Amino acid sequence: MEFTTRSDKRKRMAALIIFGFFGQVAWCVENSFLNLYVYRTITTNLGVVSAMVASSAVVATLTTIIMGWVTDRAGTRRPFMIYGYLLWGISVAAFAFCTVDNMQSAFGMDHAAAITAASVSMVVIDCVMTFFGSTANDAAFNAWVTDTTTRSNRGKTEAFLSILASAAYVVIFLPFEAFGITTNKYYDAAGNPVSSPVEGGSVETGNWLLFYLMIGGLVLLSAFAGFFLIKDAPDLKPQRKMPFKDLFYGFRPSVVKRNKYLYLVLATLALECMANNCFFNYLIIYLENTMRCGDYLPMGYIIPMGLIYGLGMAAGLIVGFLLDKREDKAKFILPGIIIASVGAVGMYFFSPDFMPVGVTVLALFCIAALIQATGHSIVNVVCLATIRNLTPAGKVGRFQGIRMVFYIALPMALGSIVSGVVSSQDRYISHYDEFEHAVYVCPPIIFLLTAIVALFAIIPAIFLLRAPKGALLSPSAEEEALSPPQEAANSEM
Repeated sequence: MEFTTRSDKRKRMAALIIFGFFGQVAWCVENSFLNLYVYRTITTNLGVVSAMVASSAVVATLTTIIMGWVTDRAGTRRPFMIYGYLLWGISVAAFAFCTVDNMQSAFGMDHAAAITAASVSMVVIDCVMTFFGSTANDAAFNAWVTDTTTRSNRGKTEAFLSILASAAYVVIFLPFEAFGITTNKYYDAAGNPVSSPVEGGSVETGNWLLFYLMIGGLVLLSAFAGFFLIKDAPDLKPQRKMPFKDLFYGFRPSVVKRNKYLYLVLATLALECMANNCFFNYLIIYLENTMRCGDYLPMGYIIPMGLIYGLGMAAGLIVGFLLDKREDKAKFILPGIIIASVGAVGMYFFSPDFMPVGVTVLALFCIAALIQATGHSIVNVVCLATIRNLTPAGKVGRFQGIRMVFYIALPMALGSIVSGVVSSQDRYISHYDEFEHAVYVCPPIIFLLTAIVALFAIIPAIFLLRAPKGALLSPSAEEEALSPPQEAANSEM
């Protein structure tokens, strides 16, 4: 249900930009910078990164299931967004104090024990941050977006949110990475500066305290803007009599049967995102350490990342705008999957396993990665917009948990675990540091895994192509018929 007055529309757009952007800033920290922070300052064992990604995915899903139900029952998203973002910002800042040196100082541990303690602390704090972030963003904000849009503008909205995700990466990576605030300085055994880690050398880490405090502060400030901008959809009503058993409403077999096309879209999205997560959480580590971008390009991996995801998301934006007026969006999913798979195969072959690394190979890798990102963006935009179209009115909050299972939990947990297990094998140890700890290199095989997993998404996509005309434009008639009378006003969403 869209707002009608010009003032409300302006406030809604401002809220979409601010909460969408700073939510992506926080998730950028969670999905990329935490992994980079662990790899650069705590341990290079990618198994720790996998554990962190998988555990936060589980927490995010459980939180969204519970808090989505709570927001539906309360009949409001506003306080959960505002206070959730406030606590989210504080929890991001807490990472500043999770260091190996702090563990040694606080508990008198030796270096090896401090690494273990810092690794465990990162997993715990990540889960706490994820709880607040999923409450504010995954449960409340995403339900609010569905509440306040219609099927005529959801493609544009999803594409716009994707652009905000790219903008968040640019805003974070450029100032902190390009100017060396969060980057490491490496030295050989004699203390001479070198461009990358070497056997027996040492490392000086960046100013992560400044990074986490600034990012946490920005997310916190966005919460205060919400007091003036956030307004619930006019027809959103409390559902005080909603039973506790509805917490898992979307998991009921009868609900799945009534909403089969919704779950086919979710399955397609899950498999494509699982494929993407086979490499995405390790991409910066791969570019920086395996492809050694710093030896060949100014600002290291930042230029490749900017090209890959800036242009990839731009393609997604174009697709979103083009498809908003079309009723055959689903036919674009299959080409998107194939494009993403072809790009991933190219990323695998344009690697040190097959040719000497240099500017040419990096350029070819970027082209392949851009192809993969474009295909992934197409699938994401189409699937996410279709999911909003098929979400039953009055049950938007309850279905956010299901969305999280397919969009976040399964892809992040399974995709990252598969790559983490493969990448943590002894054959990928490149050398040992000054403490005689193994330093792992991120292998190109993660991109081949990406291509293989993505191909499985073709199976549910084929069923979507066979859907009757109009079946992917609005919620199931059977499901809508079960909605309480006061919920029917939102059926146009």
